[in-house]
Amino acid sequence: MKTPYTPGPWKMEIYLNEKDMKLPPHIVGLGDNHQVADCCGADDADMANGRLIAAAPELLSACEAAIAALAENSPGRAPSEANLMAASLCRAARDKAHAA
Repeated sequence: MKTPYTPGPWKMEIYLNEKDMKLPPHIVGLGDNHQVADCCGADDADMANGRLIAAAPELLSACEAAIAALAENSPGRAPSEANLMAASLCRAARDKAHAA
């Protein structure tokens, strides 16, 4: 199955202009150096956004692993409310990532 996005892992690159000022974060796929995203500025919030975007493939994998792990129940035991809520949040995040 072909994914509709650049496969991970991704990394954040920071470039400097000729005055050694940071340019907005640039997110690229490590496999093919394909551009994934650019942030709008170079302040602390933009750097944090860049790190979050760069972590997206790993976060999606973590959601998928958590969904599988939370679906496993001990024999004769119902899943806890906490597990049900965690699985629901992970499914929502996964579905948002895959939304067209």
